Amino acid sequence: MGHQKIMLDSGKLSTTDETLDIVTTDEKRSSKPSFLFFLWFASNLSVGDFFLGVFIQQDYALPFIDMILTLLFANIAGGILVGVMSYIGPVSGKGQMEVSKDFFGNSGGKAFSLLQFVNTIGWLTVNLIISAGALGYILSGQDSFGFSIFGYNVIYLVAIFITFGCIYLTIRFGHKSIRRFEWIMSIFLGFLFIYMAIRIFTSGIHAVFTANTTWSIIHFGAVFMLSFSYIMSWGPYASDYSRYIKNSGNNRIYSAIFTLLGSAIASFLVELLSYMAAAYLNLNGSVTSGLYLEMFGYFWVIGAMTFFLGGLAANSLNLYSNLMSARAIGIAFGKNFIIAAISIIAIILSIIFFNTFSSYFEGFLLVLDYWITPWLGVMIAEFFIVKKKASFSKINWSPILSYIIGIAASYPFMDTITSYFGANVPFYSATGGVDISYAVSFMLSLILTVVFEKFVFGRNLPSSMAAGN
Repeated sequence: MGHQKIMLDSGKLSTTDETLDIVTTDEKRSSKPSFLFFLWFASNLSVGDFFLGVFIQQDYALPFIDMILTLLFANIAGGILVGVMSYIGPVSGKGQMEVSKDFFGNSGGKAFSLLQFVNTIGWLTVNLIISAGALGYILSGQDSFGFSIFGYNVIYLVAIFITFGCIYLTIRFGHKSIRRFEWIMSIFLGFLFIYMAIRIFTSGIHAVFTANTTWSIIHFGAVFMLSFSYIMSWGPYASDYSRYIKNSGNNRIYSAIFTLLGSAIASFLVELLSYMAAAYLNLNGSVTSGLYLEMFGYFWVIGAMTFFLGGLAANSLNLYSNLMSARAIGIAFGKNFIIAAISIIAIILSIIFFNTFSSYFEGFLLVLDYWITPWLGVMIAEFFIVKKKASFSKINWSPILSYIIGIAASYPFMDTITSYFGANVPFYSATGGVDISYAVSFMLSLILTVVFEKFVFGRNLPSSMAAGN
């Protein structure tokens, strides 16, 4: 990796970055599977993960050992799904949403590319708000001399624009610049979070262990599904980055393993760390000066900088995959025009939700992820079980019907529909308040895809899209 040069005199991405063409030649597949560990490790040492741990401690606290095990199993389960999607990259050489079009059909796949486009803008906004908040906290000197316009602190508004500019620079030269940036962030953020962990263990571990918390099946289920839903939401991104790995030897397996390890380890550690911090700092659902000052003291800038850089690491992937989704939809404008439009949308949303972030984050995390698990079920069934070749039709009804039935059947178990929209969801009370819709939609869509493709429609399906499957 070190001998490769990034073309700093070019304002354009390479052909594979810009057009999403299949990456077929070995000279264009210069990445090693191990780089995926650093990419997913850095992107999950993020502020989104930290806020999730704070929210879990506030509403769904468990005894400490039970919390450790629950977060561990949830992140392993979600990380496996992301790893499986990463396996597809070296085989297909395509971005994740381009692979989706192979199975759902061109028009059907574009519908899911649009959902991913919205999904990445949502995550851009989440991380932009937190990252810009940390930068604004630094620029304002702990908010001691800021002034407001229409209820918004001007320094924080300036920080939003600066933060997005930094995010843009991380993807300016395509996949190679992201790879290098995430490698640096994995090391730098790793040390910062280690320092934060030391401060927590030396200052507040006793408060966490002695907290009077009883075990609850409701809290267990809620913690598991929240943590699982966060990490598995990276699934529609995975092969955007693993497609640059050669489809030879054990590279496919290693791609899945390194993706699983990088994402699951980082996500688990940050969620546990933030859970502990919230327990003894009484963060009450938000990360404020209490975190920076009480945990870091005179070194509060280190804490704020950790959150700022963590947001950049996550949003580097969000912005790049947003561009990939736009291309998969069929948007033909140039890269810079698309990024400019994305920038305007994300910045406006960040300003709108800046003062009401906690409720925005909780609702977004649960509602927007509903579409992903049944999509993952179909993708896994088509690629690994049905093993169907790429389709050239507009719509493939077998996976479409499997998806629709899967998500419709999971509706009665959608806690968020009741919590945020006030709808009276049938049968929901039977779950006792735990949203299990993700598991229902995933399993049903996977099973129905196999049944429809192999038995109901009875089509003679050829082997998968590439050798090795």
